Amino acid sequence: MGLVPLTAVAGGLLALLIGLAFTMLLWSILGLGESAAADRRTETALAQARTVEGLVVDLETGQRGFVITGEKQFLEPWQTARTTFSGQAQELVRLSTTPGQRTLAQQIRQAGESLIHDYSIPLVAAAGRGDARARGVQSTLEGKRRVDALRKQFDRYDSTQETLIAARESAANSDAREAVVAASIGLTGSMLLIATFAGYVIRAVVWPVRKAAGVASRLADGDLSVRMPETGRGEIGQLGTAFNTMACSLAESREQTRRTHLRLELLYEVGIVIGTTLDAKQTAQELVRMLVPRFADFVTVDLALPALLIDEPLADHGAWARRVALGGIRDDPPLDPVGSQITLATASATFVPDLRTSSVWQAQHGQEARTLLDYGMHSLITAPLYSRRTLVGAVGLWRAENPSPFAEDELSDAEEIAAKAAVAIDNALSYAREHDTALTLQRSMLPRSFNPPDGIEIAHRYLPASDANEVGGDWYDVAAMPPDKAALAIGDVMGHGIPAAAVMGQMRSTLRALVRMDLPPDQLLHHLDQAIQDLDGPILATCLYGVCDAAANRCRLARAGHPPPALITPDGTAHLIDLPPGAPLGIGGISYTTTEIPIAPGTVLVLYTDGLVEAREHDLDERLEELTHLLAGIHPSLDELADTLINRLAPTPAQDDIALLIVRIGTAIP
Repeated sequence: MGLVPLTAVAGGLLALLIGLAFTMLLWSILGLGESAAADRRTETALAQARTVEGLVVDLETGQRGFVITGEKQFLEPWQTARTTFSGQAQELVRLSTTPGQRTLAQQIRQAGESLIHDYSIPLVAAAGRGDARARGVQSTLEGKRRVDALRKQFDRYDSTQETLIAARESAANSDAREAVVAASIGLTGSMLLIATFAGYVIRAVVWPVRKAAGVASRLADGDLSVRMPETGRGEIGQLGTAFNTMACSLAESREQTRRTHLRLELLYEVGIVIGTTLDAKQTAQELVRMLVPRFADFVTVDLALPALLIDEPLADHGAWARRVALGGIRDDPPLDPVGSQITLATASATFVPDLRTSSVWQAQHGQEARTLLDYGMHSLITAPLYSRRTLVGAVGLWRAENPSPFAEDELSDAEEIAAKAAVAIDNALSYAREHDTALTLQRSMLPRSFNPPDGIEIAHRYLPASDANEVGGDWYDVAAMPPDKAALAIGDVMGHGIPAAAVMGQMRSTLRALVRMDLPPDQLLHHLDQAIQDLDGPILATCLYGVCDAAANRCRLARAGHPPPALITPDGTAHLIDLPPGAPLGIGGISYTTTEIPIAPGTVLVLYTDGLVEAREHDLDERLEELTHLLAGIHPSLDELADTLINRLAPTPAQDDIALLIVRIGTAIP
């Protein structure tokens, strides 16, 4: 056979082998592309599953908050989740990539709609009617069972999707390796058949194909940073371009999926973490800690002055606010510090992706803008804090070291985060207002000063509970009675908040009227019990009442369910006075007993409410023993003794109101 036919045969066989090798490689590339597309669809389904799961969390959180507190603002996220769940769940069904996943997504949709219509809506309605069963153990367990079942279905869905991704990656890896083997065999055969083409084939075909095989293998192993040189001619150049295009596409898809996951994770964590305490400033600080540096380099939170109970008219434009939180990646940003007065210049979100090219923003802020730009600030989002259609403040988000400007989707995230934070902050502000109102009412009804008769020295303290739900009905009073006698009273209305404070005021006014009748303590408590029964609603209260006669050196005491008083003799011995306990006022039909005790000149009586001696972490007998230990001794100053008792016994923070009345009868200690 001549050279030309041999060359033709060799060339034809070479072409066939090379064609086969390229076919296998291209088939592998197409397989990788299909695998990448399938992975993107799977990741999209996973992201949608997390969105639907987030709606279940919002539904449960809003429902639980409303059932526990009765506050309708908790129904805002609940209502949003309830109305959007069905559409989002149907979208999850559509995005599911396998029949099994679609079936599981259908089950999730059906279970979620059952949770909403069969449990959540009836439960919220029952709670709105004041039905006590809505807060019962059975309702709570039923909700937990349903939500736990839904979470297990979400876990199964996520696990199945991740298994699909792993299977596709394994298949792509196997296909790539098979393509490498086929290409190597083809190229080796070509070199053996046509030795004269060896140099050309090695230089022009073998080496580029080997590079392509290596790139394909690394791509199959998940290394999306690998690239091929695009200097080859013809199909080799096209192959390099195809590989690089595919690698870029896969890298972009993975980065987009990662960013989506981080965004959803941040939004979820904000919903869970923000508002765990009913303190507006602490809530603002929690928000700063959550967003730096995950979302922004620097974050500020400003709250409107009226929302902070500062007398300043609120308007949509030009309203004044106070900066309550500031944080960032460095400690020296040229931003107004915490405590500064800020103008809320806008009632809508501000989005400036590039501060360096925004002439409008620079013109509005003048020299301040130049200082911020010199510092490195280059991108800004300002999101208003709205709750119940009221502007309560704004969140400022800045980027300096992070080179990426804020994007449109991040503006949407910022507005959603601000909406969640606004609800939490508004709840905290409402809580603070209620606490201040209850405390103001309580203090206004306590006596400002006493005018005891000669021979009687008085010291008194009132410490409100730190929780607005605990401020309420602790009180004390001292009234002069002729001749040279003093009526002592201390009590505790069972209940908290404004209603308890109001009842306390009525109870103290009634006792003042009865004191003028100079009744024995047991009869006075009997009349006070009848007066309380005439008030609206079932009301219970404790009371300790006594009449001390300094001239006769005696004291007559009676108590209605109140902690026993303590006595300090002139020589410094302290003990609790053993009085018949009696039943709390408001029960009715109970008789009380007056006990007369001798009082030597200089004797000290200590009257207190249960908040001083009761603590969740300690036994009551141990606390009473500690009280008598602190009282033992000579106390020249009753005010110093009162401060010692409060400082040593009162829990921090105060778990309940504390009222304390200390009386020295007879000659005071010099």
